[in-house]
This record gives sequence, C-alpha cells and structure tokens, in this order.
Amino acid sequence: MDRTKIWENLQQAADREEFTAAWLAVQCYLIPGCLQGVLVLKDQTAGSYLPVASWPAKGDFERLTDILNRSISEKEGMLVQLAAPEGEKAGADRRYALGYPVIVDGVLCGTVAIEVAAPADDFLRRAMEGLQWGAAWLENMFRREQGVEEKRIVKRLTAAVDILSVVLAEENFQGAVTAFVTELATKLACDRVSFGLVQGNRVRVRAISHTAIVREKMNLVHAIGAAMEEAVMQRTEILYPPPAGAEALVVRDHELMVQTQGAKSILTIPLYVQDRYYAALTLERADDRPFTDEDLAYIKSVAALAGPGLENKYRNNRPIALTVFEALKKQSVKVFGAGYAGRKIALIAVVLLIAFFALAKEEYRITANAVLEGSITRSVVVPQDGYIKESFVKAGNTIRENGTLCTLDERELQLERQSWVSKRNQYERQYQEALAKHDRAAASIVSAQFDQAKAQIALVENKLAQTVIRAPFAGVVIKGDLSQRLGGAVSKGEEIFQIAPLDSYRLILKVDEKRIADLSEGQKGALVLSSLSQKSFPFRVKKITPITIAEEGSNYFRVEADLEEASPRLRPGMEGVGKVSIDRRLIISVWTRDMIDWLRIRLWSWLP
Repeated sequence: MDRTKIWENLQQAADREEFTAAWLAVQCYLIPGCLQGVLVLKDQTAGSYLPVASWPAKGDFERLTDILNRSISEKEGMLVQLAAPEGEKAGADRRYALGYPVIVDGVLCGTVAIEVAAPADDFLRRAMEGLQWGAAWLENMFRREQGVEEKRIVKRLTAAVDILSVVLAEENFQGAVTAFVTELATKLACDRVSFGLVQGNRVRVRAISHTAIVREKMNLVHAIGAAMEEAVMQRTEILYPPPAGAEALVVRDHELMVQTQGAKSILTIPLYVQDRYYAALTLERADDRPFTDEDLAYIKSVAALAGPGLENKYRNNRPIALTVFEALKKQSVKVFGAGYAGRKIALIAVVLLIAFFALAKEEYRITANAVLEGSITRSVVVPQDGYIKESFVKAGNTIRENGTLCTLDERELQLERQSWVSKRNQYERQYQEALAKHDRAAASIVSAQFDQAKAQIALVENKLAQTVIRAPFAGVVIKGDLSQRLGGAVSKGEEIFQIAPLDSYRLILKVDEKRIADLSEGQKGALVLSSLSQKSFPFRVKKITPITIAEEGSNYFRVEADLEEASPRLRPGMEGVGKVSIDRRLIISVWTRDMIDWLRIRLWSWLP
C-alpha cells in the first residue's frame, strides 16, 4: 500500500475501528525498520484491554505480548530486545520491541507495541519518538469522542429538564402524565407514546400522547398494556423489530401490536425505581425509522429525571385510605418477609413494651411533704405581772412533769407579805385587848380586820407560789427562750413557752390539690424524715381538712394522719416526705397521670 493511500484511509475513517487501523498503518509506515505493530484499547464494557488493530494483516504478534503487558501494568514506555526469529540469516539487524501507553487525563486508555529491526541505537530513539508523537493522534480521538458524548449527555439532560418542568407545572397526576407523553412524542417524532403504571401483575395504561381520555376497553389500550407487561416481566427494554445480533427476547405481544395497530417500530422501556418496576413507556413509529441507541439513551435520561416526579404526583393524588393501606402493606412485607432483622427486632421490642404496659401494675402512691407535730400543744403563760428572774429551758429542751421552766422576781411580794403579817399580828393583839375590856363592838371590828389580813397573806403567798412557773406535763419545749429577757418585765397572760408531749404525735401532709380527690380517711402510708432517712414510719390518714396552703404557686391541702409507731427519736417539727398508698394501677396510667390531667384541663379551656 502506497503512502498516499495510507493517509487517505486515515483522513476518511468513519468510525473508531477504521481510524485505529489506518493510524497503526501510518505509524508503522513512518517508523524506519518497523516490522509489525499491535494496538490494544480498553473495553469500557468488559473492563479489559483488547486488540483493535494490527499491522500487517498477518504477523507473529505473540512476540509483542510481553511488551504490551508490561506497558499496561507500568504505564510507561518500554524497550525490550527480542530474540532473532528462526531461520534468520546471520549478521541481520537486531530485533527490538517498543511499547508506549496511551494516557488521557491520567487514565490509561490503551497501549501500542511495534517490532523494529534497528541497525543502531539511533534508530530506536527515533522509533520511540515516533510512537510518542503518534500517541497524540489517539489522545485527540479519545478527547473528540468524549466531547461528542458530553454534548449528547448535555442534550439529553436539557431535554429531560424541559420535560420535567412540563410535568411539575401540572397540578395533578393525570395532567402531568399526559403532558409528559405528549412532549416526549413531539421531541422524538413518535406517532404515539404511552405510559402505564404497574399494579400488581398487570400494567394499566394511564396516558397516551395527544389523547385526553384513555378508555381501558379499547383494543389499542389492551395491546399497549400487553406489550408493556411483556417488557416488565422480562425486566428489560424491548425493541421491535429486534436489531441484528440482539439478545433473544419474547416479543409476541409487540409483534401482534405491529400487525393490528399499524406501527412499524416499537420501543418499550420498563421504569425502575426503589427496587421495583413501577411503570413502563411504549413508543411507536409508523414509518421505517427504527429506534437507535441514541434514542434509547435519550429516553432513559428523560425517564430517570421525570419518572420519580410522576410517581410522586401519582402517590400524592391517591386517597388517604389507599396510601395508608399501601404503607401498612409495605411495612408488613418488611416485617414478616425475609431480611430486615432490625425491623423485626424493633417490632418485637414494641410488642413486648405494649404487653408490659398493658399488664404490669404498681402501687399508686401520692407523695407529699410532711411535718411532725405534737398531738397536743400547751401554751405556758405568765400568771401575773412581774419580772423574769431566772430561765431554765428554751426551745428544744425536754422537761419532766412539774419541772421548773422559769421563775419571777418575788421581792416585792415578800415585802408585801411581811407587811400583811405585821398587820395580822397587830389586829390579833387589838382583838385580845377588846375581849379583855368586854368591848364587843371593837372586838367585832378588829376581828374583821384580822380576817382581811389573813386573806391578804394567803393571796400574797399564792402569788409567791406562782413565781415558779412549772411544766404541766413531761414533754419538749417547742417554743420559747427567756435567756435574753432576764430582768425584763412580763405581763399577765403573756405566752412564754409552748410544750408538746414526747409520746403522742400527729403528722401533717401537704397534698397537692390535683391529688386530693384520690385521698380518703383510713388510707395507709409511710413517712421518711429528713433526719431519720434510714427508717420509715407507718401512718394512717385521719382527717382531710378543707384548709389550703399556697406555696410556690400551687395550692396544697392540709391532711392530718396518725403515726402507728412512735419512737423516742422523734421530735415535733421534724420534716420529711410521706407517701400514701391508694391502690394498684397500670404503670402506664401512673406515669402519664399528670400529662393526661394537663391535657384534660387544656381541652376544657380551649373547647367552646
């Protein structure tokens, strides 16, 4: 083949196969001493490197296998001396294998290897340079193909976005799907485009291009639905008539549709999303324009972008009952079907939790702050006006019965007593003198004065006895401290001490008004005091008083209870927490009691 013909083949190459064959021929022609060459390129589908061109048509290409493998693995130019072929005359030029990778944007796309007969090393250098320069042609080829493919992708995406905008502009599913198939038929010059939804084992045709109403009883609709079902069942697109070399598929319904409906070329594509086929597209042309691979890629791009939007519109336009039913069905399949161990564990946990709350009960108790008081409280008051002389106790001290609490200053009373004693003695002498003189009138007067003096002495002595103030019973002083009032004046009736017994107590519970309705007299409970937290004291509710106490923004009722067990360690005024046992209830009702009561009040206040 002459030089002109080789270059013409390179310039007139129509596809990659012709271009690579012509390029390798030019490459081997331009390299002096080139005996044979092989070009391998990466097959994007298989992911392996396959020979695409060789020169000359017949050659011993196995001699270049090693250099090809090494060039691919190391991604660098290689030079290896080869053994002389059998039968070669002595003194012939040495044989070398040269390999050079074709790398585009850091990706190895292939490699070229040639065998040359080189009389000197200079020939090898020029041969390697020739391979380097020639690889630029292949790089341009890849970049040109990449640019063409990118333009196709941009075109497909642009069309998909345009159709998606038409779909989203419609308010309901039927309008959106009708606009979708009509727009697709217009852009691909199809006579008819149909869209069907997969429902169970059937495909229901929902829209046909340029048709407002689709009647299911029409023969055309039946034929289109059968063709769609044929593609969905085989889970692949079906092109009829099938192209040469295509995979064998069942196309009976497509063939029948061609015979009955007048279409000459049909393409059906099942649409797949979220692990299932949800719809199908059928495109028809009545002329002799078959659908190409470019058409198929175009339709897939449009469907991939617009399909989910159509499905969402379909789901949003369904009745709520159907949506709920489908969701329950889907979840039941995941729960009772194979796999989804996490969902099964979660369901079992929920069932056990529901069963637990439906059956489990606990003691329902009302908790309230409590304070301990004496069963009776006696006030000690000043019996007469006077001054504090001594004080022997103060709040917190225990005292025995008739124990001295304090004393009043008795000096004025002692002087008064002496005065009356003197008068009594005087009246007694005067009475004796009147008797001696037999003066009955004087004796009678003096006798009256004598009796008056005796009465005054008795009164003063009584007051002297009252200057010592004693405890009316054994107990504890819960109020009063006169240590800072010694010598101070006190008035008659003034309270100076409060005393409570040590062996008789009553418990005061402050119960929240939200829980007072649950209480009744006779209910039992337990008290834990802050100072005796290691022991609980049983009690019984005695009286629910209609008296409320406002504290911290809430109202509390005063509930009285009797302790069933006394202890010498108890003291009036001790505080703690009491819990009244009401009954046994479901745990969930106990835990949610406050929330339910709050909701009831809010609903009552909101509702008219």
